Amino acid sequence: MINKSWKSIVWATTTIVAVGSLSACSGGAQGTGSDASGQQQTKPGETATVTILMSKGTNFPETNPVIDQIRKKTGANVQVIAVDLGDYENKLNAMIASGSPPDIFNSYSKPKIKDLVDNKAILQLDPLLEKSGKNISENKGKYLKGIGYIDGKTYAIPNAYGLGNGLAIRQDWLDKLGLKVPTTLDEYENVLKAFVTKDPDGNGKNDTIGLGLSVSIDQTFEHVFAAYGVPLKRGVLVDGKVTPWPLAPGYLDAVKYYNKLYKEGLLEPDFATVPAMQEYEKLWNGKMGAFQFNPPGTTQNWMTRYIENPKPKFVYTTLKGPNGQGGNVRFVREDKGPWTHISSKSKNPEAAMKVLDFLISEEGDRLTWAGIEGTTYTMKDGKFEWIKPYDDAVQLRNQGGFAYSAIIQRLDGMEFQLMNDTTRKGIELSYNSPIPDAYLFGVPDIERDKKKVLDDMELEFRTSAIVSKGDLDKLYTDFKKKYLAEGGSTWIEQATVIYNKEKAELKK
Repeated sequence: MINKSWKSIVWATTTIVAVGSLSACSGGAQGTGSDASGQQQTKPGETATVTILMSKGTNFPETNPVIDQIRKKTGANVQVIAVDLGDYENKLNAMIASGSPPDIFNSYSKPKIKDLVDNKAILQLDPLLEKSGKNISENKGKYLKGIGYIDGKTYAIPNAYGLGNGLAIRQDWLDKLGLKVPTTLDEYENVLKAFVTKDPDGNGKNDTIGLGLSVSIDQTFEHVFAAYGVPLKRGVLVDGKVTPWPLAPGYLDAVKYYNKLYKEGLLEPDFATVPAMQEYEKLWNGKMGAFQFNPPGTTQNWMTRYIENPKPKFVYTTLKGPNGQGGNVRFVREDKGPWTHISSKSKNPEAAMKVLDFLISEEGDRLTWAGIEGTTYTMKDGKFEWIKPYDDAVQLRNQGGFAYSAIIQRLDGMEFQLMNDTTRKGIELSYNSPIPDAYLFGVPDIERDKKKVLDDMELEFRTSAIVSKGDLDKLYTDFKKKYLAEGGSTWIEQATVIYNKEKAELKK
């Protein structure tokens, strides 16, 4: 957790629409370092209007019982502008540049936060949190001092919410074939071989897939790389230097393991081209034995999608590699976005903070997740039950249920509380089995221009190497040379500077 000044850290910057106008937008208002109470412009007795820009996953009516209840509980005229995530950044930038930003909005990238602070587009939140953010402070207080904590002031509320990433294996298939849960790569290979060749679904055909895998779903690769000590998409410390994950010791060994599984027909044959939804469907249709994804998807939300009767049973596990390593990529809550801000142009920032504080409260969390008690759900003897037809996601969203969770989420809220035991164990295993990394809060400058290039190079090598029949050592040597020349060497230099400065800050 970072709790010192970030001024000395090298930051990447993102260009946003009309950056120059951002300073003008905040001109007459109190700056980011001022007491937010000085922003009060709503007259006494007048209902404050609080505008919120949020991303949406699915459509829902603008007028619904949940938003009416939010307005009633907060005493504010809450107006939500919901846009698709792909359109969110453009919409936000246009609103800021026009001089009419929303009172509440989110950032989805770390460099964006620094830009907003530098251009005085957002308020520092400490006075508001102290006065009107009791629930936020209690629920997320220890995670506030991350990327949005700059020069001793809080400018962002991190989402800090994560659902883990667990390797799920068909427990019912293991039982049928008389196999134990694998905990090593060798045991895992034997299990996958049995899943492919011993007809675990009992249809008399060898038509099952051992390991589900897709380059469009990053986390499906995580467990094997972790078994070789490589944290997916993270740097590692090698001889005092922060080294990108595709150059980390163990990376090539993990690729070679995948290459072996591919040659033996034990993983998704179309992993390089299969779309995510099609890969999910193979799992739902009972044709896949192992899959790594967030547990609430695999063993909670997807249970109604599985076509088998009885429904499949899963168990979560971690795999140890040759050096006894293994687990999952470390979850850093204080650096987990998106990050929530209050605009420096807000006419009533205290009302905005009160809205956020209600949404993150237990009552607000229940409302935004499940709708209105007695209408969409009931609690009988402490047990949650949906009221039909609101067990259907579309009908629930028509009432406003699960529609506003993207604004701000409560940690360990209703969603987590209602998860089944298997899913809970998967999440806990993911959180409690981190592998070492060289985590960076800051962003190397080189990523502004070269991140996609470097990411694409890694992905191209990984996919081609997994299916290759050639000399993988030579392929990897050529890849490393090109990667370093294309910006990898500069990344190492800049990342190491950031890492050392952040480490020094932590010691103060």
